[in-house]
Amino acid sequence: MDRLKLLSAAAARRVSLDFVRPLYHNIDWEGNLTALLGARGVGKTTLLLQRLKVLDLPPETALYVDLGDLYFQENRLLDFIVSFVEQGGRYLFLDEVHRYGYQTWAQELKQAYDLYHGELRIAFTGSAAIRILDQKADLSRRALQFRVPGLSFREYLILVHGIELPTYTYSDILQHHQAIVQQHLGLTGFHPLPLLQRYWQEGYYPFMLADPAGYLRRVNVMIQLVLDSDLPAVIKTGRVDYQKISRLLYAIASSVPFTPNIAKLGERLGMARETILQYLHLLEQSDLISTLRSEAKGISFLTKPDKIYLNNPNLMHALAPGQVEVGTLRETFFLNQLLHTTYESHILPPEIRLPKVGDFALLDKETHFLFEVGGPNKSSKQIGPGANHFVVRDVESSVGQRIIPLWLFGLLY
Repeated sequence: MDRLKLLSAAAARRVSLDFVRPLYHNIDWEGNLTALLGARGVGKTTLLLQRLKVLDLPPETALYVDLGDLYFQENRLLDFIVSFVEQGGRYLFLDEVHRYGYQTWAQELKQAYDLYHGELRIAFTGSAAIRILDQKADLSRRALQFRVPGLSFREYLILVHGIELPTYTYSDILQHHQAIVQQHLGLTGFHPLPLLQRYWQEGYYPFMLADPAGYLRRVNVMIQLVLDSDLPAVIKTGRVDYQKISRLLYAIASSVPFTPNIAKLGERLGMARETILQYLHLLEQSDLISTLRSEAKGISFLTKPDKIYLNNPNLMHALAPGQVEVGTLRETFFLNQLLHTTYESHILPPEIRLPKVGDFALLDKETHFLFEVGGPNKSSKQIGPGANHFVVRDVESSVGQRIIPLWLFGLLY
């Protein structure tokens, strides 16, 4: 315990409060059990440590621990929590619960919740692939869940270039994009397009601040860790063929946007249909890919996706640098940033689907928005002139009510 307290204090000293992501303020830190789920490398640990630093309490009261620590190969999490509370503990921050050596983190957190409800506040992080709803302990009724994405284009501008812009909802952008553009392009020296291109190469994962020269190498290492370590730790059987799921990911990366033919893909990779669909689901849950299904299909992972993208443009540069096409970069960026709206806790969150015409359909309650994404000369010919049809162009300023600059969708969070 004493060693863990020393490690916690050292970690809190290293973290900075110079930049705190807006989503930090959306997290209910005073909840009895709070889950921060997201891909490896997006900054979940930093959020925990910033909260610890803000509390400014001694380690006997507020403590950060990494559940991948060797201590938890020999000691039970619940026993540790009991001891911590007996010594006056009130705030506990648990990092990477899926790496816990006993594979019973959910059951033990449930017991801790039931024992110390109202007395102890626990916040924990885990892989995006964790399915809390599937846990036998039924944490879904107890844990408040928050999805942590990588940096938005807006956050990248603040962190790297010192340019601070407000957030906008997609409704704001669709209705008022001309006024928004006019307001922000008046900033001295602000030209979004070259900055957007840099973001596509090296802006999604916050660790680019620590090692900009080796950024893409670190992205590849992160991908390997997800495939080799994180996925086996979160699925019930623990059986993931690293070689096969790696080959599947690289097959997708080499031809995105990927229109899967499951039968041919199975022959090429030597995998059964069910295995391919399971692996696609795991890759999507891990935020390595994003899948689209037509508006007529269900959402179940047993349903074959109709189109597959890599999760964000940085992955394109890391996995297939010689095959990066600007058109795919634009579509990947748009989908990645818009997906954030579907993570919000609504009874009926918006859905993004593959339409019959156009690139993306956004289904929000009873409203159907249609988007065509492209370069400076992209027209609305393919999707037609509907009231909720929009052309998203890779341009700096707005030139019409239903023609929106692509970079604006990077201001959603």
